[in-house]
Amino acid sequence: MAAAFEVGSGVNPSALKVTIQLIAMGVILFVFAWVITQVFAAYQANRATASDVVGSFVKATVIFCLLATVVFW
Repeated sequence: MAAAFEVGSGVNPSALKVTIQLIAMGVILFVFAWVITQVFAAYQANRATASDVVGSFVKATVIFCLLATVVFW
């Protein structure tokens, strides 16, 4: 099946899979960085307490780990 895909599309399936995984991880990392930046900005503006920041960071990290697992499964 992989050979038929490669003949039909001209792209190696494993190379396509790695490319899609890298693009997805780039988007996930970008969103993760944005969320963490927003949390720290809220903390600096006194809109969030230290416990809110720690809780948000833990939640964001768990979601990041779950998404990374799904992407590379």
